[in-house]
This record gives sequence, C-alpha cells and structure tokens, in this order.
Amino acid sequence: MAESTQRIRKILGVMVRLWRLFKSLLQLKPCFKQPKQRDVLLFFKTGAEVIAPYFKSHEFQVLDLRESEVNIPVALRCLFDRDLSAHNYARNFIRVARPKLILTFIDNYPTYFLLKNEFPEIHIWLIQNGIRSDRGDLFGILKSLSSIQANRVDKMFVFGSAVGVEYRRFISGEVIVHGSFKNNLVPLAQPNKSSVAYISTYRPNQKRSFVVPESKPESPIAYEQIVKRREKAILWLAKYCAENQLQLSIIGKHEEPHHEEAYYRSLLQSFSFEFSPRNSPTASYVSLDQSEIIVFTSSSLGYESLARGKKTAALMLDAEVLEAEALKFGWPAKLPDEGPFWTHQLSEQRLREIMDFLRTAKDHEWNQIRTEAIKDVIYFDPGNSQFLTAIESMRHSWQQRQSNN
Repeated sequence: MAESTQRIRKILGVMVRLWRLFKSLLQLKPCFKQPKQRDVLLFFKTGAEVIAPYFKSHEFQVLDLRESEVNIPVALRCLFDRDLSAHNYARNFIRVARPKLILTFIDNYPTYFLLKNEFPEIHIWLIQNGIRSDRGDLFGILKSLSSIQANRVDKMFVFGSAVGVEYRRFISGEVIVHGSFKNNLVPLAQPNKSSVAYISTYRPNQKRSFVVPESKPESPIAYEQIVKRREKAILWLAKYCAENQLQLSIIGKHEEPHHEEAYYRSLLQSFSFEFSPRNSPTASYVSLDQSEIIVFTSSSLGYESLARGKKTAALMLDAEVLEAEALKFGWPAKLPDEGPFWTHQLSEQRLREIMDFLRTAKDHEWNQIRTEAIKDVIYFDPGNSQFLTAIESMRHSWQQRQSNN
C-alpha cells in the first residue's frame, strides 16, 4: 500500500512539472528551426543591444533562456534526455550551435561557470553587469556552492581590481579590469551648471513587506525600512537644492517610467524637479553627464558616475540598517566608513557637508580625491578598448588555427 501511494505521488509530481512546463511554453514564442552554427553566443538576451555591434551579424546569436523564445528542436532534445532544466536546455543549444566564444552579462548566474567544464574547447567570458555583494548576491551564493562545484571561465571583465580578487576567490580565470561595459560606451559630455541629479532606486513591483535578501537571518529587515530611509534622504536633498537655487532632477531607473515619475511627484510634491526617463540602454549615462553633481543611495550607476569623473555623493544608507560590510562604499576595497563624498549615516547634516564639499571643491582637488578613493573600485575604459583587444586577439588565434588546418 505504501509503495503504491509513493508511486502515485511520483506520477502526480511528474504531471505537475509537465503542466508547469506546458504553461510556461505557451507564454514563449516558439522557434521551429535548429539553432544556427555561429562563432559567438550571448548567454541570456540581456546586453544584446550593446554587445552585438562588436561582432558581425552572421557570427553572433543569442541563447534566450528566460526572455521570450523557446527553440523547439532543442526542447525536444531535453525531453529525450528526461532533463527539462535550463542548464540542460543551454547544454543542448550549445551542442547544436557549436560556438567558439560564449559570453554573458548575467555574471550572477552560477550555472554559467560550469560550462567550461563541459565545453573546454570553447572560450567562456563573463562581463560584470552591476555592483556585487556577498550576502544574498553572487559571492554569497558561490561561497555556499564552493565545495560542490568547480567554477571556471577564460576571462572575467570586471569593474575594479578589488572585486576582481573576489571573483578569483570562487572562479578560476583571467581577470581584466575594464570598468562598466555600458558606461565605457558613452562619450563624456559637459554638464549644466548648478544642477543636481538623484539616481532613482524605485521598484514598481516590490512589496514593502518583502524581506531584503541582504538581511541577517536572525534579524530580517523589511524593504519598507530601506525605502523610508531613502525617502528621508531625497527629501533633505530636495530641500537643500531649493535653498541653494540648484536644479534637481531624478534619473529614472525603469523603461516604463510613468509610475516611477508619479511616485516621485507624490513624494516631492512641495519641490520642483525634472524627471529624466530611461528610454534607451544608454539614456542614464547621458542624464549623468547633464548634471554637475550626482547623488545616489544604492546603485551601480552611482559608481559609474564616479568612474566618469562626476562629482558624486554616495549615501550608503543600506549598509547601516542591514549591518552589511559588503554594502559599504567601495566594497570590497577597504575604505573608511566616512569620507569627503560618502557616508553610511542617515544624517541631514552629513548630506549637507558632502553637498557643500562637492559644490566648492576645485576640479583638480576633486579629481585627486576621487581617483585615490576609487582606484581599486571601478575603472573607466572609453570605448571598451581592452574588450576590443581581447576580441582581436581571439580572432587572430581562430585565423591561425584555420590556416594550420
């Protein structure tokens, strides 16, 4: 009787999984053609619009794992394998496409680091796509997996030397410090004087009761607590701008900005400001350059602003309430808790001190202080010259191999 019950449960479990798969497939666009054999494969669609121009159209394609498309021949192979996991789907896609290079912007997807073990002849590159942490993020995940999987890639294009050391703790491969790929694409421009921009952290679908992943297990922190602190800071900033005749703008975070702008209009209803929507992959960087001073609380874009040389205030408010070293300014570089343009305190006085410093500092003074603070944190490589060099070197090796054959 017990064996019969267990067998029924297994059958029901398989049926549930198949039903979930069927429902998910209905939401995806089917592709009935086999993947084409091309030299370069982008793992995940994210970043395709900025990476594709570096390659010829006939040598580049995307493995769309979680966006909108499913390749039916590859999915059938997975059914024959009796393995419907995303990793097996990727494995079968790669076997058919036979790329020479696989690269990704989703650098916090641990399964990606196993591909080199299965396809040692293929070049595997990762491109860091955002600031990383060790609690509830990439390095925390890799720490928990370090005893059960060997992570390997050929090249890691990272923001700075300090985070490069962290990557190397968990992933074997060459580290190339080149800064932010997208940031490097956008040429520098002159700002408008007497202007301040705040980088939005608005999340439209995030419930305020949600427990923040970076929380300690013994003392969970709700997203509400994080939001309230950030809202206090931006209200103080708006007040400071009004008192000092500074034009305030909000740099939007989301590609559908209507709710985002409405949120800030409600929050800052007593103040005047402009809203700069994110209506293209590089719009945020253009908005950065239009302002004389940038203010951020939790954003990769804030660090990218510093890499561009912008006068930038870093209000690292989350680190204090979450008691997280990895959320402190510049982590994993070792910097003081307080600096000329950064703080971890929720303090109107500290905000005013930092803003006063940024407004009065001479360009040479600012560049000296900024360069020293971020030298190990984030780099700026206009035009992604190091990435281009790596591609040219790889193409040369391909050509040599073909001529030898």
